[in-house]
Amino acid sequence: MTLLTPAAAHLAFGHRALLDDVTLAPDDGDRVALIGRNTEGKSSLLRILAGPERPDDGELQFASGLRRACLAQVPGRST
Repeated sequence: MTLLTPAAAHLAFGHRALLDDVTLAPDDGDRVALIGRNTEGKSSLLRILAGPERPDDGELQFASGLRRACLAQVPGRST
């Protein structure tokens, strides 16, 4: 069962695209790793998947009953 599906997600800050046409569909039991340099959009993607942020474009689909949460990178400070 696919747990979440961002399809053609796009997120930009100003003229700089952090996420450009991102699509993924991990299944139950899959492990996913996000690897990249600083300011490449890893945390932004996770915030979109967890719920605090929305993509500028594209769609998000989540499995029925899926709980989403986000833990701050620095406790006591919003990310």
